[in-house]
Amino acid sequence: GYLAILVFSLYISSDKVTTLYSSPFILWLTCPILLYWITRIWFLANREQMLDDPVQFALTDKISWLVVICSAILISLATII
Repeated sequence: GYLAILVFSLYISSDKVTTLYSSPFILWLTCPILLYWITRIWFLANREQMLDDPVQFALTDKISWLVVICSAILISLATII
């Protein structure tokens, strides 16, 4: 989970990103969102509030959908602006 955010951060820092996105600095805003989501999933699993399959949980969880929508908006903004 957390390593995925590290890999994403390394990707944002790479030279290739500046050619793909007009405003790559906007992509940095997705890191805290993903960090919040992964930490929330760990807390819910630890408290035994997530008893189902993690994928099924993510597909039915409103916060997960909000994270996906916010991330998609930020990626779109990084491309457009």
